[in-house]
Amino acid sequence: MAYPRSQAELVRRARGERTQKEFATLLGVEKSCLSRYESGKLGAPTRVIDACLALIADSMDADMATTAVQEALKYSRMVVSLLDSRARSPA
Repeated sequence: MAYPRSQAELVRRARGERTQKEFATLLGVEKSCLSRYESGKLGAPTRVIDACLALIADSMDADMATTAVQEALKYSRMVVSLLDSRARSPA
C-alpha cells in the first residue's frame, strides 16, 4: 500500500468505503467541507487530519496483525507436515 502524499489522498484513504456523508458525520464536519478536503480545495483542521491518520494507522495495524497470523499459520502447517511425515516414515 502506498502512503498518502497529500491531504486529499489521506482523507480519501481514511474514508475508505464509507460515503462522504457517513465519514463527515464520523469526523463531525459538514459533508461539503469533507468534499473540499478530499479535492484539496480546503485545508482540513488538525483534528480531522489526526483522525484520518489514526484510522489509517489502525487499519495498517490490523493488516500487519493479519499478516503475522498468516505467517505463523504457514510455519505451523510446515512443522505439522514435517512431524507427520516423520511419524509415517519407517524407523
